[in-house]
Amino acid sequence: MMEKLLLTIIITCSMTMVSKSQMSGVMEYKAIPQSNQKSVTYYGKYTLGEDQKWYSDNFSLEIVSDQIIYTKGGSTKNFNAENQGIYTRKDNGIEFKYQKYYLPSKRIYMLISHKKEISHNNVSYYRIIIDGQTQLAL
Repeated sequence: MMEKLLLTIIITCSMTMVSKSQMSGVMEYKAIPQSNQKSVTYYGKYTLGEDQKWYSDNFSLEIVSDQIIYTKGGSTKNFNAENQGIYTRKDNGIEFKYQKYYLPSKRIYMLISHKKEISHNNVSYYRIIIDGQTQLAL
């Protein structure tokens, strides 16, 4: 019984080490859709310009089930969105997780960080990446 337990532990550890070493420095996509997601609203404050400088912005992004409601300057746009699960990226051994959405009408992807990961002017923000452009939101 003890030998069987030790063998199981050794096999599990070696499998874990192999999978971790294969994934280091590699972007990985795990499709884990979250069903019955409650409504969540992000309040955009900055957009990263092509010159790599942050520009003040003011918008809201509400996610309700399979809809994204984008409001800016009194104008509101609704988009259908397919929740494609969790996107995981590793950078220097640190794992970053994003919720991945596909907007079929625009044919673009949107990623929203699971936690606040960027600090700007001593405030931490969620990262929203829409079609490659980074925005910061509370």
